[in-house]
Amino acid sequence: MAQGSRWITPAEMEPTQRVWMNFPRAGTVNWPAMWQLSSARRAWTRLAETLNQYVPVTLLVDPDDQQTVTSYVSSDIDTVIVPFNNALLRRTGFSVVVSRHPQPNTGRRPRRVLGMMDFTFNGFGRLAGVDYGLDDTMPGTLMDLLPDTNGFSQRIFSMMVSEGGSWVTDGNGTAIASEALLTDQQRNPGWSTNAVERELRRNVGIDHFIWLPNGLNRGAAPAGWGGYLDQLVAFHSPGRVLLHTQPDPSHPDHAVTNQTREILSAATDAQGNALEIIDVPAPQTHSDMRGPVNWSYLDYLMLNDVIIVPRFVDPNDSTAHELLGKLFPDHRIVPFMAQDLFDHGVSIRAITLPQPQASTRR
Repeated sequence: MAQGSRWITPAEMEPTQRVWMNFPRAGTVNWPAMWQLSSARRAWTRLAETLNQYVPVTLLVDPDDQQTVTSYVSSDIDTVIVPFNNALLRRTGFSVVVSRHPQPNTGRRPRRVLGMMDFTFNGFGRLAGVDYGLDDTMPGTLMDLLPDTNGFSQRIFSMMVSEGGSWVTDGNGTAIASEALLTDQQRNPGWSTNAVERELRRNVGIDHFIWLPNGLNRGAAPAGWGGYLDQLVAFHSPGRVLLHTQPDPSHPDHAVTNQTREILSAATDAQGNALEIIDVPAPQTHSDMRGPVNWSYLDYLMLNDVIIVPRFVDPNDSTAHELLGKLFPDHRIVPFMAQDLFDHGVSIRAITLPQPQASTRR
């Protein structure tokens, strides 16, 4: 593991302290009409209230929506008033890192602490019509607003654009990274894969990289916002990778998943071990009104002893849920109707930002 980094990115299976989300604000590029905004707000709220049954949810609310939010959200969800542009917090917001070694703790035993990793955000590569200035400065604003009990001890700043979902990690030094996103010249002009590796090694403790060219077809540029990988691959544990598998040759993701399998089959992790690839079937649904779907059962969220798993009213729902239940026998599978989110062009993972507990396992 990269010993030069004070911080490391924990694995997703580590205990979760809270989940951060945004309350969708007016004026975002996704919902130009008021009815679309209202529909999005209901979808976000339904997810927030589901998650809040298992871990506390903190909802970021734009100052203009202080009164509006009470019409949608129950009073037992914490809110923080802070200006922002977009409501895809995993993509636009901060990343959470954990100190590699225990830190001094006045009068008590040393403990591991959380850091707020503030990568640059430039509106999905300065995409036309996307405002982003408030999103880019929001982590610093939050650090000024948050009480000590939220657990962040330090803000770490990087000039590199690294949107959430552009890479996934096993928490043990290995990352699978999106070349389409991280070396996109609209996001990181002049950056190569080597430069990206140096920055992630320095800031988040990754020292071994497996590069994939892109994510699922619908999210890929130029039609989409990039090439996020968190609907395509996920680490089950060090050395085991879940792969979204599209068996239908007529679906454009069939070629994507086949290429991904070839790359992963030839790769090793940070310890030099070959990867075990576990196929997770794609939904059988081929297309919606916008074309071939990017629905994925890897769009799950681990919250301590439960896993929030997407449901699409698809014939493969039960098959995928049973498989995930076998893969994570210590967790309870909680299906969540995710189709509304995907209809809005987002996913469970895109709009949620889990905050791990500081005392993660090592």
